[in-house]
Amino acid sequence: MLRSSVASRWAFAAPKVADVMASISSDPSSAPAGAGSSLAPSSVGLGLTVASKDAVLKEIALRIAAAGALDVGAVLDDLRAREALGSTGVGAGIAIPHARFSSITRPIGAFVRLAKPVEFEAIDGAPVDLVFGLLTPVHCGNAHLQALARISRALRTPGLAATLRAAPDAVSLHALVAPILDAGAAC
Repeated sequence: MLRSSVASRWAFAAPKVADVMASISSDPSSAPAGAGSSLAPSSVGLGLTVASKDAVLKEIALRIAAAGALDVGAVLDDLRAREALGSTGVGAGIAIPHARFSSITRPIGAFVRLAKPVEFEAIDGAPVDLVFGLLTPVHCGNAHLQALARISRALRTPGLAATLRAAPDAVSLHALVAPILDAGAAC
């Protein structure tokens, strides 16, 4: 119910956002199997003040570790290792730090909106203020790449980034982001 009301409330900001939200919520095959969302409400933060890319990774690791009862150091190490291969800054102020993780059985995500953008070595050179974090089980195979592609496509929907930047509170952000992450995180 909340997803529908938030999606329609933000529809004025970008008509195509409502289309994305409707397609995600109407496709039952896109939801992950098992209980609950891949994104816990406590895994969403807004207005965070951090000074560096590493501080962003630490924040994402803390939120993912808390949601999955995982060791934060191990999560951070895996996110840093992936980031060392190349920046997960996809452009337009968005980053999707991610890793495969051996001790989980379902995808776990986090989302933060930063108070001020930080340098992230993004593909377009722009600083980042919207950050999706994603851990997927090692056994997910290509589903990990499919999840990242689906999240990236959703974020490139005209107006969605602006809608995320304008969301007034964490509850609204969760309602917007959870269906995107759930649709993109099935394995």
